[in-house]
Amino acid sequence: MARIAILLQERCHPKECRWECQAYCPPVRMGQECIVEGPLGKPVISETLCIGCGICVHKCPFDAIKILNTPEADEREIVHRYGYNGFRLYRLPQPPTTGITGLLGPNGTGKSTALRVLAGAEVPNLGDYAGAADWAKVLARFRGTALHEHFEKVARGELRTALKPQYVDRLAETDRTVGEQVGDGPAAIAAQERLGLREVAGTPLRELSGGQLQLVAIARTLATDADLYLFDEPSSYLDIVHRLRVARVLRELGATKSVVVVEHDLALLDYLADQAHLLYGEPAAFGVITHPLAMRTAINTYLTGYLKDENVRFRSEPVRFVAHPPRPASRPGALVRFAPLAKRFPSFALATGAGEIAKGETIGVVGPNATGKTTFVRMLAGVEPPTEGAPPPGVSVSYKPQYLKANQPWNLRDRSAALAGDPSFDARTFERELVPGLHLEEVLDVALPDLSGGELQRAAVALALARPATLYLLDEPSAYLDADERMAMARLVRRQVERQAASALVVDHDVYFLDLACDALVVFRHPDGDLARGLGDGPFPMRDGMNRLLQEVGVTFRRDAETLRPRINREGSVLDREQRAKGEYYYDVPA
Repeated sequence: MARIAILLQERCHPKECRWECQAYCPPVRMGQECIVEGPLGKPVISETLCIGCGICVHKCPFDAIKILNTPEADEREIVHRYGYNGFRLYRLPQPPTTGITGLLGPNGTGKSTALRVLAGAEVPNLGDYAGAADWAKVLARFRGTALHEHFEKVARGELRTALKPQYVDRLAETDRTVGEQVGDGPAAIAAQERLGLREVAGTPLRELSGGQLQLVAIARTLATDADLYLFDEPSSYLDIVHRLRVARVLRELGATKSVVVVEHDLALLDYLADQAHLLYGEPAAFGVITHPLAMRTAINTYLTGYLKDENVRFRSEPVRFVAHPPRPASRPGALVRFAPLAKRFPSFALATGAGEIAKGETIGVVGPNATGKTTFVRMLAGVEPPTEGAPPPGVSVSYKPQYLKANQPWNLRDRSAALAGDPSFDARTFERELVPGLHLEEVLDVALPDLSGGELQRAAVALALARPATLYLLDEPSAYLDADERMAMARLVRRQVERQAASALVVDHDVYFLDLACDALVVFRHPDGDLARGLGDGPFPMRDGMNRLLQEVGVTFRRDAETLRPRINREGSVLDREQRAKGEYYYDVPA
């Protein structure tokens, strides 16, 4: 076990502090150079002299220091290291000869770095950050392993790779059209047709939605003739319909090619991949890649949080799913009742039915994109005036919108302090429950514009739930979050709504998130396949609502006998055929 010191460079602001890390360090006070000023004017922490007291961690006003003990991963297994006090990655995944291998782990533990290394886009320095990275050293390190042949081909330029990047929104910064970005060859045209992009082939990328940009990036990767395909978070921005469409396309690709996928939607990854490598560690500090596990075993291990082979526990409590009991037809204590609503735009018309939400109840809002889910929530929030009907009167609302913008220079700590005396903000709940529940302790002093997408999402949800309200409206709260963060947020949302005897409507596409958080569903669809119309019905009990949704999508789910988590059935399997015959697309009992 080795002690490592990590300095988060983007959070360290030595000109705005008194160098508390150095001033309070016991070895420094004893005359040792444990913390010194580096060439960039920022602290450099000696891992040899550090005694692991953690005083610098707690004294740093910007939470920029981490002092950690790594698990049993041997220091000789370091694949890449970003500087002396920087992130380090242990081990690499093994690409399959054919088929799909998944990578599953928290954000900031090295998944994207692993993909770049496998693709040859980054030469691993094997921990020698001061020297020049060299393929000869890499080949010598991996001699006698299955990765040696892979890197030998990469070094000689004989392995053709295609990498779908994580951040697809950067495509909108170019002046290209969809057709120009994907290409005009037979493979490019086929990819556009499979992903429904032919109708927008002439559209500039800057005019596309996030989901359409994701499909363009996937189509571009599919149109590339390669030996190894690497997809970094292919489901981001996509609704459940497009996620399954992409999954089917990737499974066909994996029948003849080698594919590696990073994905946080556990139901989708379970359906996609044959095996998976788990990643554990400390975000932004270190990541350890496990040996490959069969897909079912990998996700169940991820949920329980204990690796038997390595004797490592990376989760304090296992994630537990429950089979939802049937909701009573008549539920006393209805807290919010909403009337039928309608909204007409020049090219789209939305209609929703009446419904009610009980005290302590969380309702999921599901359906394909462009069916009116966000418009429905905005009408209930009073942000979008309906053409017909009105939002429920006398209902206080707290609304977290779909798209977040952080233009204000303040941070969460300052914002909480400024609102502490405001009756519309519960500072006690924010500090004692929401901040630890959403793991926001380390970013309390970071300016909102400097937060990552996932950090900003968690901050926005925390601020929304800290406002006392009758109805909480959360639009896609799981966006940008990794699997751990999604499940933690699902449990927290449900707990807060029940504790405050309030109600909530949550728009989301992640089946695991919905299963953990929701009691019932409002289902949106295009009636009769008319894309110019949207129709919302419900709330329905979970089982009924999921049956309605999945019948439209054309897939069936079962529950894992060990963990009760939802699992997608393979098309044409015995269970798939049996459930379709019964009209049961979503089982609430182990199968």
